[in-house]
Amino acid sequence: MNKIFIEAKNKNTVESHFLQAIIDLFFPEKEIEFIYMNGIGNLFSETILNQISLAKENNEQVLVLADADTISKGYGYTKRQKEIETGMQQHGIQFSYFLYPNNQDDGDIEILIESAARHDLHSVFFDCFHDYEKCVSGAKDANGNPLYNTPNPKGKLHTYISSQQLTKKQRDKLGSGDWLFDNPNYWDLNIDKLQSLKDFLEISLK
Repeated sequence: MNKIFIEAKNKNTVESHFLQAIIDLFFPEKEIEFIYMNGIGNLFSETILNQISLAKENNEQVLVLADADTISKGYGYTKRQKEIETGMQQHGIQFSYFLYPNNQDDGDIEILIESAARHDLHSVFFDCFHDYEKCVSGAKDANGNPLYNTPNPKGKLHTYISSQQLTKKQRDKLGSGDWLFDNPNYWDLNIDKLQSLKDFLEISLK
């Protein structure tokens, strides 16, 4: 059994469904269970440490997947890596980990998800959305401050998938984080930018 600790709060999240789609497609023979940390800040909490220790006692594989984040958010790959390495040393524990987007650069899982979107099939959406962002971000008040917030990457991607001509059954899934990642009309999980994550899983999954 592989225990994969992720930042998501629960299974009804985009991260959970995205990773499950990758595992189902490329590693269908692997037995995995997601453990939801509800934020990287809980990685070295007593609850998570106990679950990691118990998994290791049961000879289960422990993997941790988290955002490297960016310097503007107070982190970035180098700082996040150092924090995890220090935490493992302080608590006398070891596990394999991967930092989105590619285990070497700043960023987050949304970078991977957006890169997997079918820009080739839905270029009209992305062109129009870019125009929308440009227009909205250019609106200022009398003091020169922005009048509106532009959507963050997750908001943009939610707009992308919810804008598609979906069946009622497909649309009902969106609210639970199931953005139909197994559907090649909307996502391409074979892209090069996902290779570093797949390489990590190939090496690390038991």
